[in-house]
Amino acid sequence: MARNDVEARLHALTTTLVNELISLTPETMTEIQFEIAMTDDGGADIGLLENHPDATRVALSDLIYTTASHYLPLIKQYVPGWTRTLISLQESKGGWQVKVDFEHL
Repeated sequence: MARNDVEARLHALTTTLVNELISLTPETMTEIQFEIAMTDDGGADIGLLENHPDATRVALSDLIYTTASHYLPLIKQYVPGWTRTLISLQESKGGWQVKVDFEHL
């Protein structure tokens, strides 16, 4: 798969994650932080960072897990030494602002 194809696919998967996270988030939460972090066995842990009391009430959907499973092999290919992706969403008057950070070795 060419680099542009990988980038486009990653963008599409990230957009799916963002939209699904927003749909799952209670109205009381104006900020969401979601991470996909590499585990020692080469897999990944995914989940919300509990930076708000209501974060513990958010149940991740099958779509989140499925999307993350497609995301993992692509991000490893696209970002050499990748260890973690943090997707930060913050609600403002104009909608949700999205920031995606990659951590790598």
